[in-house]
Amino acid sequence: MPARTFNPDALRQIRRERGVTQVELAAVLGRSFTAVSMYENGRSTPPVEVLAAIADALNAPMDAFVTGPARELMSA
Repeated sequence: MPARTFNPDALRQIRRERGVTQVELAAVLGRSFTAVSMYENGRSTPPVEVLAAIADALNAPMDAFVTGPARELMSA
């Protein structure tokens, strides 16, 4: 069974739909602009706790940012 994986394109799309810049998201997360940029470019994967903060900041479910079977996220 394939594992759940972070979807950087979903992050970029949802962030833009919400009208939030990378700089604004970084400030809310307490992360650098570079970190957010690396998440969106697929060069880095946010830890689960940061992904939860991203979901909260963008008012979206965590599932919106991952692909694969739902059971895997629960064990992460």
